[in-house]
Amino acid sequence: MKPIMTALVAAALLSSPGHAQDYPARPVRVIVPYAPGGGLDAVGRPLFQRLGESLRQPFVMENRPGAGTTLGTAAVARAAPDGHTLLLTLSAITIGPALYPNLPYDPVRDFAPVSWVGTSSYILAVHPSVPVGSVKAFIALARAKPDALNFSSPGAGTDPHMAVELFKLMSGTRMIHIPYNGGGPAASAVMGGQVDFTFLPTSVGTPLVRAGKLKGIAITTAKRSPVLPDLPTIAESGVGGYSADAWSGVLAPAGTPGASIALLSGAIARTVQGAEMRAYLLERMVEPVGSTPETLAARLREDVARWQRVVREARIRLE
Repeated sequence: MKPIMTALVAAALLSSPGHAQDYPARPVRVIVPYAPGGGLDAVGRPLFQRLGESLRQPFVMENRPGAGTTLGTAAVARAAPDGHTLLLTLSAITIGPALYPNLPYDPVRDFAPVSWVGTSSYILAVHPSVPVGSVKAFIALARAKPDALNFSSPGAGTDPHMAVELFKLMSGTRMIHIPYNGGGPAASAVMGGQVDFTFLPTSVGTPLVRAGKLKGIAITTAKRSPVLPDLPTIAESGVGGYSADAWSGVLAPAGTPGASIALLSGAIARTVQGAEMRAYLLERMVEPVGSTPETLAARLREDVARWQRVVREARIRLE
């Protein structure tokens, strides 16, 4: 049999019902390293309910917060690599290595990527009193008054904080970071005028912008969001190449069999791109993706390198 035909037959066997019956062999535990009730739960619960139905085994989500997501993430890194323990996490996993040199896991080495689930953008949102209406005007103001503008974040080292630090580096601006204890206080600070701007998740920022409580200047994704098609990207507004989104993804312990990874990845992609789940995610300001393991692996490596560079060049230190 020719090599190409051999490969095609092998692929068909891997995706056949006969192979699928070997995995999953029992309920699959999905650890979420965040407190219950957050946006990741809203994405994960319907996803894994559908996945359990299609693969005929329950996928049970378990919230295990603690130590800044380290507790739950490390538990998956140490789990048996048999595909029956998975991690549903956010892109913040790629920031940790740059800020915490003694992490008990490496997001690239210790995990097998399964699928990129979805992507959310941040809105560059300013208080109505800030006299700008575009990214170019915002940058001009920041350059004219170095260290005069300040911004809130849910905390030092969080995705929104790092997204602003990347923006500062790429735009050649200097602005002051004021960390808050969570996304709610950070949003309240800019609405109340205690700070000039912030980067808000679209799910939080969109209703505030529509209500006139904040001005939405641009979004942080590389291309315009299908949920906010009229809002320009930062990249198209003068900061070429800028991109900083928040993505969710599924990882397994390193060493998990490739056949199990392939089965999971395909099932997740089909579920996420199904009409019902797609509409559900878009309603919650999440752009559905559903990717191959290779695509998620490339994104992990890219983001780890990006945040290491940002932390180094911006000289970010957590006290």
